[in-house]
Amino acid sequence: MRDGCQQGGEAGELRCLCGSLLARLVPEGVELKCRRCHRTRVVPLERPPGGASATAARG
Repeated sequence: MRDGCQQGGEAGELRCLCGSLLARLVPEGVELKCRRCHRTRVVPLERPPGGASATAARG
């Protein structure tokens, strides 16, 4: 992970070192949260052919 970010909280969450939620995996894709207005946006993810997970597909 990059400096200043850590895996924290529940599985599939990415938080800043200050504890602010940056992104998390949800069934629909990746949910991003704006730190300023607190709105969330879901970025859909496509599954690779064969149904393998994205990390397994990278090698």
